[in-house]
Amino acid sequence: MAQDTATPAATPDCEVMASVDDADDSERLIIAELCREEAWLATPTEHAVLLSEWQ
Repeated sequence: MAQDTATPAATPDCEVMASVDDADDSERLIIAELCREEAWLATPTEHAVLLSEWQ
């Protein structure tokens, strides 16, 4: 799949939300930027990194 190389926009009041979706027998971590259309990503939870590992 090709990556979107659009120039990021600075939006000071933009919120980012994360959720775990388990609708299809497999869990996915979904992260979305709420102030922009189509600004989201999803990954299987087994590929997600724990926040404590990023610190």
